[in-house]
This record gives sequence, structure tokens and C-alpha cells, in this order.
Amino acid sequence: MAKKKNHILNALESIAKAQEELETRVEKHDKIIESQGQDIAKLEKQVMSLRDQAIQAEVASGERSDSVAKKYGVTPSRVAQIAPRKEFHRPKLN
Repeated sequence: MAKKKNHILNALESIAKAQEELETRVEKHDKIIESQGQDIAKLEKQVMSLRDQAIQAEVASGERSDSVAKKYGVTPSRVAQIAPRKEFHRPKLN
């Protein structure tokens, strides 16, 4: 009977140790995933900034808002928000 109790205790200790190791690994992976999520968010902001700069450049060069919108997968109103067209008024001559 003593052998059986030792065997059960050893098995329980082994399970507890495996569970601790698993929890440690899960914590490590959680930290990695969180870090990667932050990296992805930064990259998304950079991509959006580059897209906005490209839209602004195309609008400034005279491209039509609807064609720019189609090219970048946004609406013409979004193009207008990103790159509003400026009206230039000529000074009145007397």
C-alpha cells in the first residue's frame, strides 16, 4: 500500500510541476503576443501615414478625387478629408 501512495504522490508532484511550467510558458507567450500587437499597431499607423501622404501628393498633382479614392480603396469624401483642395483666389485688380 505504501508503494501505491508514493506512486500517486509522485504523479501528483509531476503534474503540479508540469502545470507550473505550462503557466510560465503561457505568461511568456502572452508577453510576446502583447509586444507583437504593439508592433503591429505601430506599423499600421506608419502604413496609414504613408497612404495619406501618397493621397495628398496625388491630389496636389491634380489627380481627380474619385480616381485617387478608387486607387487607395477609400471614399472620395475621405480623400477630401485627407487632402482638402485649397481654393486659390486671385487678387482683384483695381
